[in-house]
Amino acid sequence: MSILKRAFPYYKKIYGVLAICILFGLMQGVVSLVEPQIVTLIVDRVINPALGRKPVENSSIFSFLIQDIPVGNLWEIMGVLVSVFLLFMVAYFVTFYARWNLAHYFSIKCDNVVRLHVLKKINSFGQPLLKEYSTGDLITIVNSDANNIREFHVATIPFMVDAVFYIVVASYMLSRIHIGLMLVPLLTLAVFGVITRRFLKMCGENYSKLWGKNSELNTETQESIYGIRTIKSYAREDIRRQRFCERSEDLRDFSTSFGVKRYKYFVAFDTVDQFVMLASMAISIFLATRFQMTSGEYTAFLTYLLSICGNFVDIIFLASDMQNEKVSADRLFGLLDKKDEIGAKYGEKTVSKTPHVVLSHVSAKADENELLEDISLEIPYGKKIGVMGKTGSGKSVLLRVLQAFEEISDGTITIDGVDMKEYSRNEIAKAYGYAMQNVFLFSNSIAANIAYYNPEASDEEVMKCGELAQVSEFAEAFPDGYQTVIGEKGFGLSGGQKQRVAIARALLKNAPITVLDDCTSALDIETESKIFKNLDGHFQERTLIMATHRAMALKDFDEIIFLEEGKIIERGTFHELMELNGRYANLYRQQIDKEVFVSE
Repeated sequence: MSILKRAFPYYKKIYGVLAICILFGLMQGVVSLVEPQIVTLIVDRVINPALGRKPVENSSIFSFLIQDIPVGNLWEIMGVLVSVFLLFMVAYFVTFYARWNLAHYFSIKCDNVVRLHVLKKINSFGQPLLKEYSTGDLITIVNSDANNIREFHVATIPFMVDAVFYIVVASYMLSRIHIGLMLVPLLTLAVFGVITRRFLKMCGENYSKLWGKNSELNTETQESIYGIRTIKSYAREDIRRQRFCERSEDLRDFSTSFGVKRYKYFVAFDTVDQFVMLASMAISIFLATRFQMTSGEYTAFLTYLLSICGNFVDIIFLASDMQNEKVSADRLFGLLDKKDEIGAKYGEKTVSKTPHVVLSHVSAKADENELLEDISLEIPYGKKIGVMGKTGSGKSVLLRVLQAFEEISDGTITIDGVDMKEYSRNEIAKAYGYAMQNVFLFSNSIAANIAYYNPEASDEEVMKCGELAQVSEFAEAFPDGYQTVIGEKGFGLSGGQKQRVAIARALLKNAPITVLDDCTSALDIETESKIFKNLDGHFQERTLIMATHRAMALKDFDEIIFLEEGKIIERGTFHELMELNGRYANLYRQQIDKEVFVSE
């Protein structure tokens, strides 16, 4: 089976435990199979004689237990049979408890490994691969699909084995009563086989569609939650509510339609059950009237008959579940099999502690649109580079290209004279401390968010970076200070406060190169000026690359580049650009007239 083959690397360590669990399940089946045999003896050797009828011998496999007890000693016979019955019941509950706990305890560990591998795969995705999956798709894969694969191992396969085992042994038990009773399971198997083939085909087609509907609803739900501030600010709760209702109703309608289709088959299965029951009753009555079946055997026959039909239906339902689990396995392992062709282009070299970065005639495209064009830039270790330009000029793209977050279409990027593709992408990421334009904070304390790269950082290190980024200004006003827990994605903090935490987080990483991507846009002039003054002292011997819209912030930088439509149209020091009297100089004069900066 493809699921077993694909899941083998993750579940192979517990196959021995699962085999034991299946054995426990078979022991439960044995108990269910022998109970009617004991009841048969109780009816023919205890109840009927107690009512004045003559005791009769029957086909029970436990007849040997009472063969030495006098026929008239009904209490002793009853005591032996009830004791054996209770013994089997104890065995049933012990095996049930052991099976349930063993299977779930060990399978959950494997399930966690699968989820971690999926998460690792998602984290390693480049931009092209991430675009193939929506957030709802990934959430469904991590949660529902991983769980379905676990259910396949701990429920579907074991219960399928249980059902087949019961049908085979129960059929043998019926043959001990009379060989004609074997017609019951054979007739049931033939009819169910015809119906089941179409039923499973229908399930396979609809489970994939149902997954898609669930994914769409998950995506809509997540966007409604994460975008709550924007939604409320525009008073568009009604629009989101309508969209959510549309997705929810779409899922409801499809689930209902799928349920109706399933129900039609269930009616067919139930109808077959009834016909089989009638046919079996006719056979049993025929045998009983010819004294080829005792009262006790008739009782056992009815028990086996009902259980056989029930187990046939269970097998069908389990086969339906298997279709769903197969769809889940195809999606999950399909994601894990996705090859990151871009990631494969990178090597394993480690970036030095003093990287010298050079861009030579670098260009970058997206959907045939030129994002960067012929960019050449040298960034020796310790240099401070400022990047300016209008929105959409390519500032953020340039910073992402430097960190291998986005691929170039032409040119080369070298680190210490070696092509960037020879380095590990993970090592390149470690070389940069990045405060991005769109700040993401985790639902944790302020201190934990700052110490995200190094959770073992001391309180002094966290406080120092917080001071540099002006986090202390607002954090210490909270009752719990830096230990204040902020909401998911930073809810509870203003945009400027989140940006300060992001800057502190980048500083604590203590990477050779720090990149600040317009991460002070939400700050007031006074706070921004304090931060820039602190950074100026902090980066005396470190590389700093900062993109900003505020010309004054770059006054003391070693080089300033001005981008327009992905091209460098001006470059130089502050004084050189002012003398050039171009775009930077014009922007600087416009801003200096409007803004009041804190004196140094």
